[in-house]
Amino acid sequence: MNNEMISMIIKMVITVLIMILTSVVIPYIKEKMGEDAYAELIRCIEYAVRCAEQLYTPEQWAEKKEYVAGYITRKAREMSLNLSEEDINVLIEGIVNTVKH
Repeated sequence: MNNEMISMIIKMVITVLIMILTSVVIPYIKEKMGEDAYAELIRCIEYAVRCAEQLYTPEQWAEKKEYVAGYITRKAREMSLNLSEEDINVLIEGIVNTVKH
């Protein structure tokens, strides 16, 4: 197998994992938080992702994710929500996927 094929397989596996995680974790988070708080948090994540897209170049993906994760962590604290780092990562990846497509 060449590098291009391996890269394509890895991307497909990551996409499938993200889809599985978002289909399991997001309903759990939604149930834990309540509809209104969840909708507000999702709106904030969408804004943060779009803002990061404008502030950083595509090569600065780590900085983008750090920016969004930091913002969401602070916003969740303000909303008195207890989210783990994994919860935040799943929510961000789900929104990024939605925003890009």
